[in-house]
This record gives sequence, C-alpha cells and structure tokens, in this order.
Amino acid sequence: MVGRHRALLSSPKVRSWWEGRSLRSRLSADQYLRQFGHLLERLDQTPDSILALAKKDPERLRTLLIRDAAKMKAEGRLDSYVSKFFEGLKSYFRHHHVAFDGWPSLSPIKGASLVAERVPTPEELGQVLVLLSTRGRVIALFMAHTGVRPGVLGSYEAEDGLRLGDLPDLKLGQEPLFVELPFVIRIPARLSKTRMAYTTFGSTELAHALLKYLKDRRERGEPLSADSPVVAANPSRGIALASRNAARFSKGFLTTKQVIEEIREALHSRAPEDLARRIGGRVVAGWRPYVLRAYCSTRLLLAESAGKIPRDLREALLGHNGGIAARYHVGKAWGPELLKEARQSYLRAEGFLSTSQGMAESLTQAKMAKAMLVGLRYTEDQLARLDLGSLDSETFTQLVATAPILQPKPEPPRPKVKQQVVKEEDLPGFLAEGWTVHTSLSGGKVVINAPLA
Repeated sequence: MVGRHRALLSSPKVRSWWEGRSLRSRLSADQYLRQFGHLLERLDQTPDSILALAKKDPERLRTLLIRDAAKMKAEGRLDSYVSKFFEGLKSYFRHHHVAFDGWPSLSPIKGASLVAERVPTPEELGQVLVLLSTRGRVIALFMAHTGVRPGVLGSYEAEDGLRLGDLPDLKLGQEPLFVELPFVIRIPARLSKTRMAYTTFGSTELAHALLKYLKDRRERGEPLSADSPVVAANPSRGIALASRNAARFSKGFLTTKQVIEEIREALHSRAPEDLARRIGGRVVAGWRPYVLRAYCSTRLLLAESAGKIPRDLREALLGHNGGIAARYHVGKAWGPELLKEARQSYLRAEGFLSTSQGMAESLTQAKMAKAMLVGLRYTEDQLARLDLGSLDSETFTQLVATAPILQPKPEPPRPKVKQQVVKEEDLPGFLAEGWTVHTSLSGGKVVINAPLA
C-alpha cells in the first residue's frame, strides 16, 4: 500500500530497511518509504547514490537538502510539513549506520496546521450524524463517545479490528441486545496504540445505533458471532481485490483509511465556514476525523470539572498512560467493584457526550440546577452525589428548603457554670441534682459547686 514507491523495494538496501521497520509497524514502514521516495524524486537521487553522497560528500548533500527545504518554504509549506520529508531519509541512514548531521535547521511548531481547529459542539456533531449511513453513524459514535482511535475499528491492512466478542454486555441471541448500559468495551492490547489492553464504555446512543446496524447486517444474511467485526466491510459494494490482497480482506474488516472515509466527508460538509487549517501550502476547511476523539476527551473533561468522573478514570477510558498513580488502580485488571463504579461514573458523564435532544435538555437542566444550588451554599461534594440532570420538582424544592444559606446559625455554647449562689430554700433541689455546698453567705444565701462531670 505504498503506491508508486513500491518499486524502491527492488533495491536490497531499501528492502532490508523497510522490512526492519515493518517488524514493529507496517504503517510506519510504508509512511517512511513514501517520504523517502518523494525526497529522492525531488533531489534526483537513487537509494544507492544518496548513501554514497552522505558518506563521501556530506557537504553537497547538506546543500541539496537546504535548497529543497527553502524551495518548499517558498511554496508556503510549514516548517512542520517540511521537516517530515526528512524523517524517511533519517531512518534509512540510521538503518545503514551512516552518520550524517547536515539536516536543514527548521523551527517546526507542533500543531501549527491545526491552530484554527476546534472541537464540535454536541449540536454540531448531531448535524454530522444525520448525514451518515448506519455504519458511518456507528463509527462516528464509537470515536466520539468511547474515544477509540480509527485503528481500533479497522487496522492498516484490514487484517484485524474490534470484534463483537470484545463487547461482553452484547448478547447475540435471536435478536442482538445489551444486557446492561453503558456497555463495556474491552480494547485488546494488539489494537491499542500503547500496546496495553484497556477498558472503556459505550453510551446508550451508541448502543441504539450499533443494534440497528447489527440487525441490518443479519437481515442481509451475515451470520454474527463473537469473532465478527464490530464494523464490517460491506460485501454489497463489490470492491474488486487483486488475488494477492484477497486473503488480507477476507476477514471482513475495514482498513483504517476506509473507517474514516465517510465521516471525513460528513465532517467536511458540516464544518463552520470560519474553520480552516493548513495542509502544506493549502488552506483546507473542515474538521479532521480525529476531531471526534478530541470531542470525547473534551466532553469528558467537562464532565470531570462537574464532578461526574474522576481524572484517572477519564484518562483510562481514552487508553492513555495515566502515570504511576493510575497504574496501581485503573491500570490493572478491573475487578467487579471497580468495574461497577467506573460504569456509574461513565453514566453520570454520558449527558456531556450525547447529541440527542433529551440528553442536551438534561445537561442544560443540570447546569441551571447546579448554579442555583451553589448560590444556596451547597458544596461541590454535596452536589456530586446528586443527579442534577434528572431532579424532580419535589426533590429540588426540598433541597431549596433545606439549603445551608436558609438554616439558622446555631447559638454559641454557653460557658459551663462551676459555681452559683442560691437561696437556702432552693438548696434541696440543687443537692438532689448533685450540686454540693461550698460556703454559706449572709442573708440566707449559699454558694454551691456544680456536679462533677
């Protein structure tokens, strides 16, 4: 899948390098090969000649690279874009133990091409979803509500992906159904970018879309099993495959590129006009498919700030390495107690993710209720124990009536009396309560001591 640069693999030096990179990641190997091939074309070099140049005349190679970088910058390319062109050549040199340090001095700014991109709102994401097919809606909601990367649903060469067996709450009976919501999603280590298995959850909105999608697949005659892809290649599209690639696609998975094809078009068509980003020297309007994962991260961050979900769990659901602290709790295999608490936390945060009208109204109600109760001096800890999005009027009225700001301040305790003066005729009553006589006074009065505590 490297296009016209596949011919470079006829060179033994290039093939040994490419095969070495492929051991870890075929995607990385192909990407480096493309970068290497483009640079050779621009410099009018071959794999052998550029190695010889680096060894025998590094100053000339340095000059060629600087001129090419200057030319690309004159074409309007960003430094971050230009620097990527040299990554393949750097890797090629490292593989063949060639020391070369004459790389052009650039100042790439991380994320410079995405400076204008922002995360869509739930309402904007809802407008994107209505443009998608049933399968496209499932893919978009998986990325936006569970935070999975496209490569989890379909791998680079369509040889693997998430399977129905990775959704333990899904039961494939006469009609597929989820026995519990939110439903558990177990991401295998082989599909995780960090190469560590992790657990996340699917929302009610995603569950409805996925069940409809599975029903459609079954009606088309597809037998569903635990080994079936969650997102499958559509056999009705009739994609012609070369014989050498047929085995690769026979498992029914999509390539990572195919996973994002449809949602890229929908995101592009619904993006605001003022949203633009630079790719090389071009200005391109629209959202990238990866913005859906950013949507999940951002909405869970808002839920975290509202006390709905703890930070370590939010990071774990996104498949991040949460550091040493998280490694000792959410970074381990989850037992039933932790799984139950994590499910409840995700449920509390679900309103922040949902694009449905009911969830949006619930979220608005929660914001208003929280603002009013904070004004009545309820603490964040007290509010975190309440489901503000579904408060009924009776419960809310009771909360207002018992608000801390309306409660009378308790009177300060009076200092304890150690002695007092009483009349002689009142003395018997005090003695019965444990008081004792201290001394007698004139005028028929007595000083008495308070009972011992």
